[in-house]
Amino acid sequence: MKKILVILFLIVIACPIATYAQKDSSKTLSPEVRFQDSFSQANIHLLKGDNAKAVSCLVNCLKIKPQSSAANFQLSRIYYLDRNYDVALNYALKAHQLKPDNRWYSRFTALIYEQLHDYDKAKKYFQYFLNSNPTYDDYESFYSFQLDFGKIDDAIATLDKMESLFGYETMYSLHRAELYTQKDDINRAAEEYKRLIRIDSTNLSAYGLLEELYYNHGKLAEAQEVQKRIARIDPNNPLSHLSQAMLCRTSGQVDCFYENLVESFKSDKITIKDKLLIISDIFNDSKIFDEDKVETLFQTLNDFFPESALVHSNFADFYLFVNKPDQALEQLELAVKHNLSDYKNFHTIFQLYFICEDYEGLRKFVDNALEMFPDVAEVYMYSAVADMGLKKFDDASDGFSSARDFGIEFSPAANDYCFYFGYYNYLLNSKKIAFDYFDKYFNGNSLDWYFTLRYVYCLVDSRQNLKRAEQLLASLDKEHHKYYYYYYVSAYYKYVIGDVSGAKTDIATALRLEPDKPSVKNLAAEIDKMK
Repeated sequence: MKKILVILFLIVIACPIATYAQKDSSKTLSPEVRFQDSFSQANIHLLKGDNAKAVSCLVNCLKIKPQSSAANFQLSRIYYLDRNYDVALNYALKAHQLKPDNRWYSRFTALIYEQLHDYDKAKKYFQYFLNSNPTYDDYESFYSFQLDFGKIDDAIATLDKMESLFGYETMYSLHRAELYTQKDDINRAAEEYKRLIRIDSTNLSAYGLLEELYYNHGKLAEAQEVQKRIARIDPNNPLSHLSQAMLCRTSGQVDCFYENLVESFKSDKITIKDKLLIISDIFNDSKIFDEDKVETLFQTLNDFFPESALVHSNFADFYLFVNKPDQALEQLELAVKHNLSDYKNFHTIFQLYFICEDYEGLRKFVDNALEMFPDVAEVYMYSAVADMGLKKFDDASDGFSSARDFGIEFSPAANDYCFYFGYYNYLLNSKKIAFDYFDKYFNGNSLDWYFTLRYVYCLVDSRQNLKRAEQLLASLDKEHHKYYYYYYVSAYYKYVIGDVSGAKTDIATALRLEPDKPSVKNLAAEIDKMK
């Protein structure tokens, strides 16, 4: 439930500005008039945002009328907003003491105790607040407050009270089931789902939640019984396939798991987001993850939702996960096609064109992006990168200059700029400048694996620091070994240090992964000459 805070500082205590005709200046104003005038001035200062003057006026009010609950309350509000909770509490308690029946004073006092992390006292004043004509929203706020403090038993009691006051709602059972599950009281959690089923015997969602509860807590026999009931109600329901998939997963039947998932993914009764969450969970389970089968799941989603930018972008994430940048680029281009407003995909596509060394493609993509995002510094940076890759160094210089003009050095892409500008200078043989910028990149704590490999190549090619090159190669995760460029750079390093066997092994792998890359072929020819 959404927590609804009743913030009392939104309440305007209206006090009229005192007006009077001072016919005889020698007469002394009455305490009440002086109080009203000072209180009104305090409200004016609050509206102007001058809290210090408002406090001065309110303190003066209390000198005139110490028993003013309104002045005490207003002072409490000001100190609360300044996060001076101890002082705010003193004034709030005074206001509550003076008017214990004012429920809003009680609620505000509870709010201060919440900030002071005193659950018991906050609960005490919250209950004062609930004693006078409480609404559904008031109890909902109380429930959220209890959850924030992790008071599960109290939260369940509040749900029971809400049901007795406002009548039964499905949400009460759902929330109680969730809370009982947190307490590891599976039987009571199951009873809440069964209650939903008793109300509606065809409630497939309730059956699904009950089955999931049993499945997650190792009660496989009970889960299978629920699954049978789902199948009897709706034999073609995707929940049946999804349930069977989960049971297959538990028993280690990988093929069965994926076969049932594919069938469930063919249905629009399970949302795209839920399907993507299922795939995301597979990523984190090495026992069940199978690259080819996960690719099939994504392809099934693509077939059923060909215009979903969300599916394409997640498919791209999968290809990046398995180090297939060319396929990732293809999916991201489709994502952009169906959702041109999401710049995040543009950022990744720029990088992938660079990784795939497709500078012609990058040039065309940047030209389109410049029309859509003419004020984004990163687009100009990648315009420079495209020209750099196409050996148009003067144009690249103009692109980097434009990127700086638009603030690239102060943007989220500042670290990438250090790398690209360093690489640009490296290609121009300005190696001191290049390595100065490379160092800035690596000091920025944004170590992209592909940029790391490019940096290693520059270290090896310039014979600058072979020890550093060796360390960086060793630091890369094994997942990155699936991409040809890792083996190409590793082979080059071993070629330079004279490791003939290692160089030949690595270049052979690079050739197998990318047999048509001219750079790979050229290095392979040089390595073949080694003795």
